[in-house]
Amino acid sequence: MAVSLVDGEGLPLYFGRMDGALPAASEIAVSKAYTAAVLRMPTHEVGELAQPGSMLYGIQNTHGGRIILFGGGFPLRLGGKAAGGIGISGGTVEEDMRVAVPVVELLARMEACSSAIRDMLPEDLSLEQGIGRLESILVRALSRTGEELPAGLSVLLTGAIYLAAARKT
Repeated sequence: MAVSLVDGEGLPLYFGRMDGALPAASEIAVSKAYTAAVLRMPTHEVGELAQPGSMLYGIQNTHGGRIILFGGGFPLRLGGKAAGGIGISGGTVEEDMRVAVPVVELLARMEACSSAIRDMLPEDLSLEQGIGRLESILVRALSRTGEELPAGLSVLLTGAIYLAAARKT
């Protein structure tokens, strides 16, 4: 599979491709992320609106042919506003969507957690200093409960702390 993340304007932030991925998956993932970001909607919804007789019919012929009409691209939102897009390619359309949806859901969970902890952070906490330390302290503290930590908890905490700190400044 190939994974692409773009900012709210569709500009690249991250790209990764697994060994053995179809060569076409790379460009398709990039275009899915771009489409989702610049149109602010999932690519499968763009495809539905681009059918003959629908209001976006022909849109795939704009933007240098970068608009994708099938699933696997989703907009990423923060604070209700478009923050970027993710594009996944390499499997079937259903598989690509199944891989992308948890990323969208995790970002929403990170944002919800960041809202809950934002006011608890020290005023002088900076992104450059201390955020990583704070995350490791929280993970260590939670591991002391004796409970098995849910998979992905440290990723959720890290993202939430970064979002909270970024919004605090």
